[in-house]
Amino acid sequence: MGMLIVVPALVSAVAVVASFFITNSIYTTVVIAFLATLVASYFLSNLDSKSESSNEAHPAGSGYLDRNAPNGNKISASSSKIAIGGASVSFFLDKLSSAFRDQVSSISEMSGRLQNLESGSASLKELTSQAGDAVSLSDEKTQRGSRRLKKALEHQELLREQITISSQTLVELKSRAEGISNITNTINQLADQTNMLALNAAIEAARAGDQGRGFAVVADEVRELAKKTTEATSGIEHVLQDVNQSSKQAVETMSKVSESGESMSELLVESETLIAESSLLSSEARTAMLSMQENVSNLAQDSGGIGVSIESLQNATSSLEHDLSEVSEQALALSTQAEDIFRLLESLDIDDENSRVRDIAINTSKQIGRRFEKAISDGTISERELFDFTYTPVPNTNPEKHTTAFDSFTDKVLPEIQEPILDNNDFIIYAGAVDVNGYFPTHNIKFSQPLTGNYDTDLANNRTKRIFSDKTGSRCGSNTESFLLQTYKRDTGEIMHDLSAPIYVNGKHWGGFRIGYKAK
Repeated sequence: MGMLIVVPALVSAVAVVASFFITNSIYTTVVIAFLATLVASYFLSNLDSKSESSNEAHPAGSGYLDRNAPNGNKISASSSKIAIGGASVSFFLDKLSSAFRDQVSSISEMSGRLQNLESGSASLKELTSQAGDAVSLSDEKTQRGSRRLKKALEHQELLREQITISSQTLVELKSRAEGISNITNTINQLADQTNMLALNAAIEAARAGDQGRGFAVVADEVRELAKKTTEATSGIEHVLQDVNQSSKQAVETMSKVSESGESMSELLVESETLIAESSLLSSEARTAMLSMQENVSNLAQDSGGIGVSIESLQNATSSLEHDLSEVSEQALALSTQAEDIFRLLESLDIDDENSRVRDIAINTSKQIGRRFEKAISDGTISERELFDFTYTPVPNTNPEKHTTAFDSFTDKVLPEIQEPILDNNDFIIYAGAVDVNGYFPTHNIKFSQPLTGNYDTDLANNRTKRIFSDKTGSRCGSNTESFLLQTYKRDTGEIMHDLSAPIYVNGKHWGGFRIGYKAK
């Protein structure tokens, strides 16, 4: 009965392991799982030694085993609970560990992107600094250009005023030149009259004879003076005509210059307005660039710390994922210890579901071994073909299927052995033979439905000719103990028992016969 006290302790230990998810203390959980494993090992060693001593003291047929059968049933039930609890905890831890692995991957990717972001922020900070300097320099030059343009506009306005004054002066000069021309005309008229008087005087002097000779000399001098006056005024008229012509051309030119000056002034005013607007925009751009430069600098400073934090989080998450994997292994060790307990209980006359399935598996594995040996003997299949573990993928299958040298043979002989087990035991979900590598050449009929092309449907309803390389599936074929009872949790949440027994053909290990049923 002392052994029965240990079993609930083991179950409690598993419950404490599960409490990790409430307390979030991973290291405490590792220690508890380790202690639980030690307790289970102690229990196994006691059970083994007591079983051996009992067998020696109480040989078969003495009735001792029959009297201890009820205790054996209790031990088997408790061991089943240990296996179920261990499988549940291990499954949950595996899921959590997988989630942490995904988190590590996501954080790693995030870390890489943040590093790129930090690098980009540093580059952006440098670029904004350069752009800010360029905008400041451009703004400074724009302001300087605006000031110079204003001065040019002032000079242009002064020049336009000077041109206007010069134009007015030339007009006055032309007018005065015309006045001088009028004066010369008057002088010419006077010279003509003087010349006419001199002529008349000369005529009168001739009439007077010697008495008028002196007057004739005066008349000649007067006529000569009139002639010179006429010649002088003629020269003045030519000069005045040239002055008038030049003045007229100068006035016309100055008028055009004035018009061009006014157009230039208008253009300068328009340019000054545009440059003033450009200067205002440049100042606003400078202010915005300085603000952006400050924001980018703050962003670079803030993001610099995020990268370190993310890296620390990645390391912590990775460490936690590693610890969870270790805890999962410790929890799974409880199920493994329970497997050893079930094998040790084989010597007791126990009547429960596990023992009945064990007997079915062992007897069926022997039956299949004999059937294979008979087929070899009859020449239906050669031993080389039966042990040819070469797998040829079936094209366009997902999940992938394989054919072998012996699967056509097993399709003919195994259904008649496997199907009655499902018909006679409604609690059994599947029952079939697998080779040493977990390859299922001929599954049950209900798991060999026609392929539909839908992954989820085919995954559930067509499981034949697949290699089950998971931990449970691979151990079913490779196990060489009398039987192997594994407990695991499916993705659907169901706790399953998988009991298998090795298949031998002419003394050679071919694989195993596995039976799956829900754990209770």
